[in-house]
Amino acid sequence: MAFFTLLLSGLVIGGGLTGWWLTRRWKEEARQATRALDEMALQYKADQDETRQLRQQVADLTYQLNEAQKTIRHLEER
Repeated sequence: MAFFTLLLSGLVIGGGLTGWWLTRRWKEEARQATRALDEMALQYKADQDETRQLRQQVADLTYQLNEAQKTIRHLEER
């Protein structure tokens, strides 16, 4: 009878320790995934900001080119 009691308590303690270890491991994996997603979100925002700046530069340069072309046409007409 004592053997079965020891066996049962060993299973319970082993199961509890295994559950604790798996829970701790899962929480660490979740933290790492959260950090990775946060980094990806920051990179995405930086990329969006860079894209916005580049589009503004394209618009400015297009405007300058059109103004230069108008000036050249105006000078050619003289």
